[in-house]
Amino acid sequence: MPAFNLLFAELVECKKLQGSIANTLLVSATPHYFFLNTVMEIQSEDIIEMPSFNPSEYRIEFKVFDETQQDEGNPLYQRQSGKTIVISNTAQTAQKSFIRNQNTENAILLHSKFKKSDKQKLFNEVYESFKKNGTPKYNVLRAGPIVQASLNITSDYMVSELTTAENFLQRLGRLDRFGANSTPNIYSVAVPELIHQGKGTGAAARFLNRQYSFAATKAWYSFLQTEEIENQIIELPKLYSLYRKFHETELAKQAMESDLLACFKQGVQLIRNKVVDPITIPPKKTTEKGRSKISKHSLRGENRFVQMAVCEVSQWPKIEFLNEYAYQPPVSDREQFDNLTAPLDEIQGYGDSDRNLLAYMKSKHHNIIGGQKAFKDFILLNEARDPEFPVYLSYTPEGIDRVGGESARHSYAIYYAMCDKQPIGAISIKHLTTNED
Repeated sequence: MPAFNLLFAELVECKKLQGSIANTLLVSATPHYFFLNTVMEIQSEDIIEMPSFNPSEYRIEFKVFDETQQDEGNPLYQRQSGKTIVISNTAQTAQKSFIRNQNTENAILLHSKFKKSDKQKLFNEVYESFKKNGTPKYNVLRAGPIVQASLNITSDYMVSELTTAENFLQRLGRLDRFGANSTPNIYSVAVPELIHQGKGTGAAARFLNRQYSFAATKAWYSFLQTEEIENQIIELPKLYSLYRKFHETELAKQAMESDLLACFKQGVQLIRNKVVDPITIPPKKTTEKGRSKISKHSLRGENRFVQMAVCEVSQWPKIEFLNEYAYQPPVSDREQFDNLTAPLDEIQGYGDSDRNLLAYMKSKHHNIIGGQKAFKDFILLNEARDPEFPVYLSYTPEGIDRVGGESARHSYAIYYAMCDKQPIGAISIKHLTTNED
């Protein structure tokens, strides 16, 4: 994460200055050796490895696929049965694959694009079904990266989109986590064809680049191919020794240096924009309404509270637009909103004026909902730090009827999708109706 890795390195350096009184233990299942050695300057003799207690055997297979096709030829979209976890790099892929298989799988969907109440309920359902000796309520879990770490769940089969070495092992940790299976567990890795060819184009590569992890991901895939581990029976100690070996190769070091430098540059910019030096921390004041707002100086990313209309996709590809919004304001001023947030980039269309939902709201909102017209975008964005004044990413049919009807619906409007089984969460209408990523 930009900025946080720099601040973490500074924190560790401060602890080092305390010398023998620091008594600091850093714990990780997947230590990033390059970061430890080159950034934090932790010596190899201070890195102690504890072998895994899990005796399970694994068989890794690579499934190369055309990411423009969202059908049975795409491992992330294939129908699954048995106790299976499918982890994609984006919530959007998890949503779309769940929708396409909703009538043929006993599945549950979990990702980061739910309102608070839905996320908590679904998280509990996932844990109860996939924990050790869990209930058999669901067979299949389709999820984004939210489940890859710090969640004590397990499966008998896993499909994972190609990712960094660290994420690769974290996700594998949810496959036969408790060593219960007597036969080798299949870990199926979905590899976009363009990345397989060594290219940096395509939606998957663009996403990994935005996460500052494309070079390292490509290097890890190349390393695994060189080691010829596909379809071999392998145990966790062997995998972790390969992980350590990967970090020692020149190809990996160059790739990780490239990704980290790009991340550091962004981090420096974030700190410069968000942190005022010197800093004084005033005592917290209780807000009049008792509701949390988004800070102007957060390093976690530029998010704003958002609202959106609801659509029904139980009969997909048919979509029914409902005359309701994702959540309602609470009755009491001291109650928290059951809110949703979205990053500024998404709200403003990632720099593409055709996708800019903020501009659409500025021109239409006063005619749809009422009130004064906002004359500047920044006014709406500033107000949206408060959950009471969210940015609207879509409007109900009744609302858009006031500004021209169906033809006035924004082609990239983001809706809160639902189906008979469960909420789908926030998703663009364009992604519901096309194969666009």
